[in-house]
Amino acid sequence: MLKNNLITKNYLTTIYYLIRRDLRVFKEEFWGKLIDTSLLLFTTVVIFGYFLPAYGLKTDYGPFLLIGVIAGFGFFEVVGKVSVMIADLEGDRTILYTLTLPIPSWLVFVYIGVSWAILSSIMSLLMFPLGKVLLFSQFDLMKINLFKLLLIFIMSNLFFGFFALWLVAILKKMSNLSHLFVRVINPMYSFGGWWYSWFAIYSISPILGYLHLINPLLYVMEGMRAATLGQEGYLPFWFSVAGLTIFTVGFAWDAIRRLQKRLDCIT
Repeated sequence: MLKNNLITKNYLTTIYYLIRRDLRVFKEEFWGKLIDTSLLLFTTVVIFGYFLPAYGLKTDYGPFLLIGVIAGFGFFEVVGKVSVMIADLEGDRTILYTLTLPIPSWLVFVYIGVSWAILSSIMSLLMFPLGKVLLFSQFDLMKINLFKLLLIFIMSNLFFGFFALWLVAILKKMSNLSHLFVRVINPMYSFGGWWYSWFAIYSISPILGYLHLINPLLYVMEGMRAATLGQEGYLPFWFSVAGLTIFTVGFAWDAIRRLQKRLDCIT
C-alpha cells in the first residue's frame, strides 16, 4: 500500500513539473495572446451587441454570442497545438524524451491533454470580465450559476485538450493539416451552436436538431449558455455535461491508444 502511494506521488510530482514547464513557456507569449484574444472579442461583441441590433437583430444576442465566442477561444487555442505536435512527431520527436520519464506512456498523453486544457482555459477565463465591461447591463451576472459554470468550463477545456490530442493521433503527416480546417474545424464550429441555440434549429427541423447532437461542440455551447444565461431556451445542463463527458472520454481513450501504437509504447 505504501509502495503504491509512493509511486502515485512520484507520478503526480512528475506531471506537476511538466505542466509547470508548459506554463513557463506560455508565460512568454501570454501578453501577445491576451491582446489578440481581447481584440477579437471586442470586435465581435461590439458588432453583434451594438451595431447589428440597429438592423433588427435581437438585443439579447450580444450576451448569447459572447458566451459562444469565449467557449470558442479554447477550441481554437488547442487546435493550434496540433500542428506543433505533428511537426515534432515527423521531425525531432522530442516527445520521446518525455516518454522516457518514470511514468506510464498513457499518463504522458493524459498530461498533454490536461496541459492543453489548462492553457486554453486561461485566456477564456480572462474574457468573462472583458465581456461584462463591453456589454454592461446586457450581460446579467445574476443569472450565472457559478457551480455549473465552473463545472462546464472545466469539462469544456478538457474536451478541447483531448480532442486536439485525438486530431494529432489520426493525422499522419503535416500535409493532412490543409484539410483540417475545412473538413473538421469549420463544420464543427459552424454547426456547433455558435450562431444559434439547439432549440432554434430543432424548431426548424427536428431531424436537423437530432443530427446536431452528434457534434460535441454543441454540448459546450449549450452547457456554457445554460450556466451563464439561464436554463431556459437551451439543452438541459446535465444532459450537456453527460454528452460532453462521453465525447471527452471517448476521444481521450482513442487518442491514447493510437499514439501508443504509433510511438511503439510498451506501457
